[in-house]
Amino acid sequence: MTFLKTRFHLTRALDERDLNNFGRLSAVYGIRGLAIEGDDLVVDYDASRIHEAEALAAARGFGLPVAPLEPIPSGGYDYTGEFKDFAWPTTGLSPVNRK
Repeated sequence: MTFLKTRFHLTRALDERDLNNFGRLSAVYGIRGLAIEGDDLVVDYDASRIHEAEALAAARGFGLPVAPLEPIPSGGYDYTGEFKDFAWPTTGLSPVNRK
């Protein structure tokens, strides 16, 4: 298990509906805890269960107004939480097939 914390910026103040969705986000598999610190949402998660981009996608999926503080690096998941294989070139021959 690898426990990490990440911060997402709240783009507006939370209303009552957002607070209800905040509780639903805490039940997502891999998320261990949530906290609001100033204008940021702090997500404590298990990186062996969920990726940072998936946590962001889950928060946005529940309607929370969040944005990453820094771009999430490419590597298995994009900003929507959809899996994409960035390890292989998307154009030309893969390194394995080159002569």
